Amino acid sequence: MKIMNAWMLIFSILLITGCAPSSRYVWENYDQKLYDHYKNPAEADLFAEGLKNTIEEGDKSGKVPPGIYAEYGFVLYERGKIQESLIYFQKEHDKWPESRILMSKMVANAQKQSNKIEGASSIKALPMPEKEVSK
Repeated sequence: MKIMNAWMLIFSILLITGCAPSSRYVWENYDQKLYDHYKNPAEADLFAEGLKNTIEEGDKSGKVPPGIYAEYGFVLYERGKIQESLIYFQKEHDKWPESRILMSKMVANAQKQSNKIEGASSIKALPMPEKEVSK
């Protein structure tokens, strides 16, 4: 009887641990970071750093969650880092086929914005004509 109870206990433990859920992606507490960001938008730097850490950890194992590249790209876009944001929009586009339409539009908009910025910085001011001073 004791042997039977021991085997039942071992079997139960194996059954419970064998059915434990394993995460398909590396989320790195993303939901809490997003909640904190919405609650206190002034600390956007912490949110951006958290997204970057999530991506780095996910890249190590190849388990970056869907949408994380896009969200980090958008954070960079909002900060004016257009060229960097394009990299993450493209990564999202390449990894997740479901997001290709949206990411194509985000890439096009970011490139358009980048061209505006580059065009504005390359415009040279025309010299002002000197006014004649009347005596």
